Amino acid sequence: MAAAVMAALLASMGAGAEEASSTLTLPGAIRQALDFNPQQVSQRLEVAKSENELRAARGAKLPSVDLTASATRYGYPTFVHSIRELGTFPPLDDTIYDYGVALKLPLYTGGKLSQGVVLADLTREISLERERLGVQELSYNVSTVYLKIEQLAALGQAYDARIESLDSQEQRIALLRRVGRAAKLDYLKVHGQLTKARHDRLQIENRRQEARSLLYQLMGRERPAQETPLARYEAAPAPARNLEEVKQQAFAQHPELRIAEQQSNAGAAQEAIARGERYPALSLVGGYGERRGGDTSQFYEDWAVGLQFSVPLLDGGVRRARVDEAVLAREQARQGMEQARLEVAKQVQDAWDAQAEAESRLQVTGTSIEEATEALAIEKLKVEQGVGVITDLLNAESALLTAQADRLQAQFDLIVARLGLLRATGTLDPERVAALLKPQSNSVEEHEKP
Repeated sequence: MAAAVMAALLASMGAGAEEASSTLTLPGAIRQALDFNPQQVSQRLEVAKSENELRAARGAKLPSVDLTASATRYGYPTFVHSIRELGTFPPLDDTIYDYGVALKLPLYTGGKLSQGVVLADLTREISLERERLGVQELSYNVSTVYLKIEQLAALGQAYDARIESLDSQEQRIALLRRVGRAAKLDYLKVHGQLTKARHDRLQIENRRQEARSLLYQLMGRERPAQETPLARYEAAPAPARNLEEVKQQAFAQHPELRIAEQQSNAGAAQEAIARGERYPALSLVGGYGERRGGDTSQFYEDWAVGLQFSVPLLDGGVRRARVDEAVLAREQARQGMEQARLEVAKQVQDAWDAQAEAESRLQVTGTSIEEATEALAIEKLKVEQGVGVITDLLNAESALLTAQADRLQAQFDLIVARLGLLRATGTLDPERVAALLKPQSNSVEEHEKP
């Protein structure tokens, strides 16, 4: 049910554009994960199971009718039917055939059946919340892995530019060495930086490939032989919110807290069922049947209707022990609910702080890139004019690459922090993931071999 709603939301978030091209968009990746991830499929099956349990619990309160039939051979002749008239002895036979229907309707069970329906309904609600939690976790994981691939791809392009620059410098210094205008130490420094940059680029590509494999694993699909390009996204403007509002939203909607609340209610229902075992039970019973002996083909009808009443007396303290056990289980569930509330509050606070930190770091990295770019331009000019040294140029290029990497990490951390805040409030779903992002102008991931 919930999965169908999510699929409809995702279908409106760019499915048509994805079908028209081979680009794998983030909404498309989430949709495939929700449709094919085995754990998520299993959770939907768990919801279906709980709905059947609820139907069974409701059906237990309704009349039950059974068709019965038997063929019995006795050691001694027995009555084919009961006495119907005074002075008329019923026939005897050692083989009896009978068939009929039996009716039973529970009238009073000490509240066990009613509480059974309540418990089954709570179990279904817990299954629905767990499915919603699965949608939230899967949407978060797919989004973070997808965006990590984008970050690594962009970082790889920065390293490609760094390698190209170092390669040009190495060739330039090699020419200058031939005419005696460059020292061997300068060549070794550039060559060492180039070797390290190529190794770092290889590591980045390996991490990107690992992230791609993980993405398809989350999607419940085998990774295709031909790499599918990904769309690129950046953080969209976020609405202004305050911490107290976010906490109240989390207390009202977080799946884990709602599960804990339902489990506490289920504990109360289980206690009521255990107490109901100590109360009397009253049922309406009835039956209709026909019997005949083995020596004749004539059937004789018979019927009965009555009340069945039972009162538990002695059971060695079993029922009392079950009540005590249910009381303790209910208290455990209540404590679990309090613990879940504390954990949700901490998750919200941590996610709020992480978002503020990511926003601050993004501003800092923007300034760092500007400063590193200007410093590199100065060092290049000094080298071209013959007054600079290669070490300063290499340090400036390394500083710029570090600033670019920090900037990419800050952009990634900001989006992940916002996703984490939605997850902490229990409101993360595919629609809100799409609202957090906007496509970049160069909206397709470009992958170049290192």
